[in-house]
Amino acid sequence: MPGRSAVKLGYNTWSTPSLPFDEAARTLARIGYDSIEVTVCDGWPTDALTSTNDDVESWRATAAENGLEISSVTANAPLVCDEDIWSRSRHRLIRSFEIAALLGAGTPLPVSLGAHRPKPPLLGGSPPPIVAQTTWDADRHLIEDRFGDLAELATAAGCGLALEPHSGAVVSTPEQALAVLAAVDSPTLGINLDISHFAVRDFVLEDVVAQLLPHTLVVEVKDHVRTDTGFDFLVPGEGEFAYVPFLSQLQQLGYDGTVSVEISVRRQAKPGFDEIEAAELSYRTLVQACADAGVHRMQKIEEDHDA
Repeated sequence: MPGRSAVKLGYNTWSTPSLPFDEAARTLARIGYDSIEVTVCDGWPTDALTSTNDDVESWRATAAENGLEISSVTANAPLVCDEDIWSRSRHRLIRSFEIAALLGAGTPLPVSLGAHRPKPPLLGGSPPPIVAQTTWDADRHLIEDRFGDLAELATAAGCGLALEPHSGAVVSTPEQALAVLAAVDSPTLGINLDISHFAVRDFVLEDVVAQLLPHTLVVEVKDHVRTDTGFDFLVPGEGEFAYVPFLSQLQQLGYDGTVSVEISVRRQAKPGFDEIEAAELSYRTLVQACADAGVHRMQKIEEDHDA
């Protein structure tokens, strides 16, 4: 419902791939964040396929001890691929759903993933430029079928499922994402609204938010800069993204969930990147933007941080 609302500020451990979860949680709590997104992708300390249930329970306990809400899980894996690769991706995603159910402990946490073709390893080296995978017409039915399968699996596991339209994926526009939701027709399936993937292209952001927010389970931000060859992603506070109008629109439309920071692996790969400094700059940037936009934090969180 439109009107006055309050948000939580979160951070995705996608942005801290070298920090064990307990260290990341303590750091984010010290900085002042309200919530944490847990990345369980290949190569992260919380990799779904190398983490036991005991590990997952320890993450949940650590988050609680540090006053952090676990808001969602990030679980990208190739989805537009042949049956052999899909079998491995599906196995990884089923385990990701199990982890989300354990972390949620009765609350259906959303698990985010995009609809993309296989990519080179994300961590290490120099990630390739982000290029749209323009095969929607050919891949649409496959994507719809596989999200339908995943929505059933997520429902059975007791978690949500959030499709992320991504500037470097097959599903990259609001219309494509909404077409998948309509075809699947499951209350378990919603949207990961990472606004950065629209801000770097020629979308009217107010229209994107109005289209997708009613279906949104996860909201994420980062920063960006336009370049002669396209764009690049940055840490919030380093680039040109206009946080104030975005946050203002979220408030006007009644959004009262988490706004989480996710730092691109492209930015992480640049010389001198410091995971903790990035989290600190992101927090200062979002706190100032909230103040400038007149967006309020959740009352309990405000009291905790003012104590």
